Formats: sequence, C-alpha cells, structure tokens
Amino acid sequence: MSNLAFFDQTNLPIPTESAPAPDRLIEGNPTFKTWELEQTPDGAVRSGVWEATPGAYLAVKGGTWEFCTILSGISELVEEGQPVRRVKAGDSFVMKPDFKGVWRVIETTRKIWVVHS
Repeated sequence: MSNLAFFDQTNLPIPTESAPAPDRLIEGNPTFKTWELEQTPDGAVRSGVWEATPGAYLAVKGGTWEFCTILSGISELVEEGQPVRRVKAGDSFVMKPDFKGVWRVIETTRKIWVVHS
C-alpha cells in the first residue's frame, strides 16, 4: 500500500450532500458536497474535496485546524473585526482553531481540505 494520496478529481467517490444548519444560514440556499478521501486510523486528520453553491452561512471551526486550497469558484471569508478576504482558484489558507466568521459563496466554490482536530 502506498503512503502517497492523490486527489484525483476525475475519480471521486459518491459525495455526502448537506447544507448549513438552519441556525447558521445567513442568506440564500447553499448546498454542500463533501468527498472524504483520506484519514488517519484515529480520525484526527482527515482530507478531501468540498464544494458549495452560492449563499452565506456562519462557519465555526471550534478546535479544528483546516488547510484549504481553492480549486474553482469565488468566495469571501468575513471574520469578525477583520477585512473581507476574497478567495479564488489557486488561493491557499489555514482556518485556525476558534475561527468564526461568514463564508459567502459568490460562485460555486470547490476546495481541497485537510483538517486536524
């Protein structure tokens, strides 16, 4: 078994489909698709691909670190007390534990993510 994991976008498994919890929905009717691809045996580190349709919702990381690379689309991250950050294809960033802010999807956005909880 290889210790390399590749994110083959042409051969993703069936995604889990979801939406923001009603108490986190801010505007629109965004929906999510999540393709979980790899995880450690204890589940502390997970990775995959995520996609969201336009709308806005409250994003709360709790105690989780999340590294993201945007593959397509345009979104805005609005952290309280900070300037609006627009992200697009090619952008990479980390949402640190206790991040709380609005994720506004302008154009359907797809990202690769790796989380550590």
